[in-house]
Amino acid sequence: MSREKLRAQLAEAEAELKRHMASWDYAFAMGQSCNGGSEHPVHWATRARTEEMLGRCRDLRARLVEH
Repeated sequence: MSREKLRAQLAEAEAELKRHMASWDYAFAMGQSCNGGSEHPVHWATRARTEEMLGRCRDLRARLVEH
C-alpha cells in the first residue's frame, strides 16, 4: 500500500474518531454518573467502539512509520 493511501486512511480514521468523540454518546459513556448509570450496556458498546477506533488510528500510524 502506498504511503499516500495510508496517510489518507489515517486522516479519515482520525476524522471519524474526532466526530465520534464529539458525540453525545461518547460524552455520556465517558462521563461520571451516580447509581451506576455509566455502566449501561449502551455505554459499553460506545467504549468498545472508541477503543476500536483508537486501535485503528494506532495501527495506521505504525504502518506509516514502517513505510
